[in-house]
Amino acid sequence: MRWAAWISILAGLMWVQSLAADEDFAEKAHAIPGFRLILNTPPAPDTVFFNRDNRRLRLEDFRGDVVLLNVWATWCKPCIQELPGINALQTQLAGDGFQVVAVASGAQMGKTPQAFLAEHRLDALDLYHDPHATMMNSLGTKTLPSTFRIDRQGRIVGGVIGQTDWGTAAAEHAVRHLMR
Repeated sequence: MRWAAWISILAGLMWVQSLAADEDFAEKAHAIPGFRLILNTPPAPDTVFFNRDNRRLRLEDFRGDVVLLNVWATWCKPCIQELPGINALQTQLAGDGFQVVAVASGAQMGKTPQAFLAEHRLDALDLYHDPHATMMNSLGTKTLPSTFRIDRQGRIVGGVIGQTDWGTAAAEHAVRHLMR
């Protein structure tokens, strides 16, 4: 079965609000509006995307770290509002076995992702881009922004479809909890 179809089915059927397996996190998760854990943790897709130097990468390249995968675009107003919080998480948690992978997805309008990051002073985020939106297709989402938490073994364990506020102390505390 194609990744997109599989993830779409999973996203439609398996996203849950109840986080009974980790009651401590269940309390903290409420600090991240819209965050859901996935019951059956699928492996992150093997989709190719590119870094600043146009080097091909895969999520597998980040295995061993907890990854917060954020898919965004320069023309997306909710993305523009959300990215400062994502940038703050990278600033506060990077180097602690945590990595934000914010991937500019699809055609970008008006500005290159690099110019956009510089203009908005999102200096903690590395530049990653996916010009054909294959990552979004592989994840089975058409919503920007979408953010997925990937564990150290490369499995998607939850996330938020749509905008949320990642820049709060409570959200940082919840993400720190997820890094265990």
